[in-house]
Amino acid sequence: MDIQSDIVQVMSTLGFDPGDLRREARIKEDLGIDSTEMTEVVVALENYFSLKIDTSAIDGFVTFGDVVGHLTEHLVANRAEKD
Repeated sequence: MDIQSDIVQVMSTLGFDPGDLRREARIKEDLGIDSTEMTEVVVALENYFSLKIDTSAIDGFVTFGDVVGHLTEHLVANRAEKD
């Protein structure tokens, strides 16, 4: 499972250019994501991955890489719990 590719796929369905979705891309400055758009992104990711993203984690997302890192950590932890 390539989580970053999955996130890019989900975000591209929301109108984001996959070429802009680099780990170092800043959420606000580079991607132009405001709080309303971030809510849309989070809901789409929660639905796709069947998980809940904590509000405090969302506030800590500065770069696209932060989103990838958080979801990767969350999904790996969930998988470990199921094993």
